[in-house]
Amino acid sequence: MKDQKFYEQLKQLRDSEGFGSMVGLRHTKVAEGTAEAEIPIRPEYINLQGTVHGGVLLTLADVTGGTAACSYGHIVATVDNSYHFLRAGKDVTLLKAKANVIKAGRKIMVFDVSVCNQDGTLLGEGLFSYMPLDIEPDFSKLHSERDPE
Repeated sequence: MKDQKFYEQLKQLRDSEGFGSMVGLRHTKVAEGTAEAEIPIRPEYINLQGTVHGGVLLTLADVTGGTAACSYGHIVATVDNSYHFLRAGKDVTLLKAKANVIKAGRKIMVFDVSVCNQDGTLLGEGLFSYMPLDIEPDFSKLHSERDPE
C-alpha cells in the first residue's frame, strides 16, 4: 500500500495529462484500488439529441479506471472494456465516475467503473481491463517553486 502523498501526487499527475486535462477531467479521490473523478459538462459535449455524447462518458470511465489501476504504483495501458450506456445524459451539468478493483493481477487488472450524473443517477457502467507497464509514475514535473525538491 502506498502513502497518502503518493495518491495525492498521482491525482495531480493524472489531472494534468493531455486528453483528460483538455476535457476538464479532475480526480476527487485516489486510494489503493479505487478512484473517483468528474467532468463538468460543456456545451460542446452535447450531441444532436440534446444529451451528453457517449464518448465523454466512456472517456471519464476509462481514465478513472486507469487511475485506480495506477494506484498500485505502475503506469497502465487499457487492454479491453465492456461499457453499457444505461440512460441518456439529459440535463447533465456534471459527470461523476467511481472505479473499484475486481482483480489486481501482475499482468492484468480488472475494474468496475460506474458513471453518474450530478444527482447520482447511474448513466453507464463498465468492466475495464488494464495491463501494468514496467513504468512508475513520474512525479518530477509536479514540482513548483512552492514545492522545492
